Amino acid sequence: MSISLVHADPEFYAPLSRTTRRGTEYTATGMPADWSEHHQDVWTAWYPPHKLGGVTDGWKIHLSARADRAQHVLDVAAPIFAAHGVAFKHLSCSLYFVVTHHKHAERSQSGKFCAAYPPDAATAEALMRDLAAAFDGEEGPYVLSDRRFGDSRVVHYRYGAFVARRRLTAQGWHELLVLDAAGRSVPDVRGTRFSTPEGITDPFAESSVDAPKRAGAPEFGGVRFEKALRHSNGGGAYQGTDVATGRTVFVKESRGHHGLVSPTSASQDRLRNEYEVLQELHRAGSGFAPEPVRYFRHLENEFLVTEFVPGRSLRSWWVEHNPIIWSTATDDDFRAYYARAAKIVDELTAQLERLHGLGYAFIDLSPDNVLVDDEDRIRLIDFETATRLGGPLTPIGTPGFFPADPLRFADDPVRYDDYALSSIALALIAPITTTADLFPGVLAHLKAQLDPHGLVPRKMWALATQVREPDPVPSADEVTSNPWNCLKALRDGLITGLRGTAHPDGVVPLGPRSYATNKLGFGHGLAGVVHALHVAGTPSEELLDRLCARALAEADDLPPGLVAGQAGVARVLAEHGRIAEAQELLARADEHPLLHGSATLGFGSAGVGLAHLALYRHTGDRAHLDRAVRHAGEIPGSPTELLGRHNAAGLVDGRTGLALFHHHLGLLTGDEDHLARGLVLLHEELDRAELSEGGLLFGVSDRDRRLMPYLSTGTAGVLMAASRYLATTGDDRVAAAIPGLLTGLNCSFTHYGGLFDGMAGLSLALHDHGRRHGDQASLDRAQTLAQRLFLYAVPHETGTYVPGEHALRLSGDLWFGSAGVLTVLAGVLDDHPDPLFALDEVER
Repeated sequence: MSISLVHADPEFYAPLSRTTRRGTEYTATGMPADWSEHHQDVWTAWYPPHKLGGVTDGWKIHLSARADRAQHVLDVAAPIFAAHGVAFKHLSCSLYFVVTHHKHAERSQSGKFCAAYPPDAATAEALMRDLAAAFDGEEGPYVLSDRRFGDSRVVHYRYGAFVARRRLTAQGWHELLVLDAAGRSVPDVRGTRFSTPEGITDPFAESSVDAPKRAGAPEFGGVRFEKALRHSNGGGAYQGTDVATGRTVFVKESRGHHGLVSPTSASQDRLRNEYEVLQELHRAGSGFAPEPVRYFRHLENEFLVTEFVPGRSLRSWWVEHNPIIWSTATDDDFRAYYARAAKIVDELTAQLERLHGLGYAFIDLSPDNVLVDDEDRIRLIDFETATRLGGPLTPIGTPGFFPADPLRFADDPVRYDDYALSSIALALIAPITTTADLFPGVLAHLKAQLDPHGLVPRKMWALATQVREPDPVPSADEVTSNPWNCLKALRDGLITGLRGTAHPDGVVPLGPRSYATNKLGFGHGLAGVVHALHVAGTPSEELLDRLCARALAEADDLPPGLVAGQAGVARVLAEHGRIAEAQELLARADEHPLLHGSATLGFGSAGVGLAHLALYRHTGDRAHLDRAVRHAGEIPGSPTELLGRHNAAGLVDGRTGLALFHHHLGLLTGDEDHLARGLVLLHEELDRAELSEGGLLFGVSDRDRRLMPYLSTGTAGVLMAASRYLATTGDDRVAAAIPGLLTGLNCSFTHYGGLFDGMAGLSLALHDHGRRHGDQASLDRAQTLAQRLFLYAVPHETGTYVPGEHALRLSGDLWFGSAGVLTVLAGVLDDHPDPLFALDEVER
């Protein structure tokens, strides 16, 4: 997710360009009268009368700048660009500067303050020579994707596209392209090292100083670098060996002028502060802070060497040990866990009290800078924002562990640590801190639904709720005593939010992926919202009209599939009676050049085939049935290469989705070969299941072995297909797997509340199975999990919403947000058949 999407609005995801808090405006003054100024996203662009002169690719020039020198760099550079007649652009304001250089910003883009587009190599070289001379002695951040010109610290260059040239992917992403020497479109790689397209050679290589070998060098500064632990835009972290002593050490790197958190706080400022703080604490004999070994500079980057503290992050510790995510957990499991967690909280409290007693506050305390060893002993690391009490401070922190309004704590820095300690106590109970920041009322539901026997120690719960008041609407008692009415009220609140048109663009705000792909798709866009309102029995003609008009106008920009593209929109239009428009979109999907590069239900031919079956349901036109059969026939028997990355598993990207498509196709055509083929695929998916705490869970892919219970990737999606094959075929292998699949959905908590990767999807799968097989236990469990959706429901003046991706803002999308939760509530409350991918009402 782009960090910019959480800066523009405090409640909803929105592009950075929408913010009104821009800071200092950067202005290119004295430009020639015949040059034109254009504003796009975070950039201000300047074009001479001839603009780019028809040149589409070439040697881009990038100027970097220190935050406090940005306007000066622009003042010097703009007349030079104008004198050479070269178009250029610059970041428009200081907010955009900070965000693009932020410690969590994209590493390959950081450092780029100005970009210029010379028409040929000769002009580029002349321009760079003039710029290098004008900025002699000036410093700026290094641009990782580029090379520096000569020994300049601010003039960079790389080969790339001058105009927007993109290639759509089946998932809806837009891959940037550049022409290679043969005129072929190839990926315009903007990575963390300099590269050129095939056949393009660097004409300035002899004049250039290559990128410094920042951390990959085997030995410098008296340290042999053994292992990279992590990278960020601010710098890296490494395990190494002190050459003189042979001691294992931890090395923290700070890249020059990168890693901003404000115009006055870059990563090197914070690293120097950390070294000074560690020295003071070590002299005081604190014992809880890492011992500082040395501080040195190598080229333009700075490095802090400390003792190597063994252990893993507190976040990793609770992911492994908290029974709240286990399929089968007893009261004794929770008692044992809470005893360990309470010990950690007590030890952390004691260390913070000692730190405060020594005259310091930590400020940016989070579970990522608390390490836990094998004996559950803890150590604090990453003291970069620690500050002396009464001294200047940098009020920054980690979402979920830092107050939303930090300035109100500035008069007493200890309160930042109190806030973080409370948040850590809460996260050890359930990692719901970012949602609780959006609405603290979820905490009362957390206690009532996840700790009915009062196993959480009172002291720990009191600390966990110390900075967030758990005052819910409706109350936790109401949900317990009258769940049906409360769920109906939740459904109505979600409908109100989704139907509201007072937001920018006149439609409910969506999540980050709608900005990265498109705003129309079923999974992350408007189609999912329109579908959810239809399923809930409250269709919106206004939103439907908007979807229909925009989908037809923008059809060429949509991929073919069900989640992000034409087939998904077509299916939604068809269920609203817009048959002609749906058929037009689906015909485009049939002929889309991306279609047969994927066989999946989410993004490939199985999803397009399923949309044809939906059209057949609505029209009775056998041409759609024949088309679905044709798509099925083009999926190979061994579809590994046409699944999601690294042989993905699950309903959206794996064999489960293909099996579901074949199931529907077999029943609608009466051809049992389709059922047999789908059963083989389902068996292959079940072969990949892993038994965890008595339940079956599934790894994301061959490479990503995280075990998941979810609808998109995991147990819930497999249950959706397996339940149908059990009813249709009575297959022994499937019958044997069903109990393990049901047990796999017994976890008490999921990070998200949404449909595809959260609690709502688990409820949907259980309700779907219980309804089909008369399994009252599954129906009861589905209702229990539906009640658990109050853990994620955030009331707002415009309606009720659910946190979106990363749970940092609210979203109305189907995948993570309100629309997905609404579809599940509609099914559970009104006993609908599966309202998502299946076609059960056709098959009866």
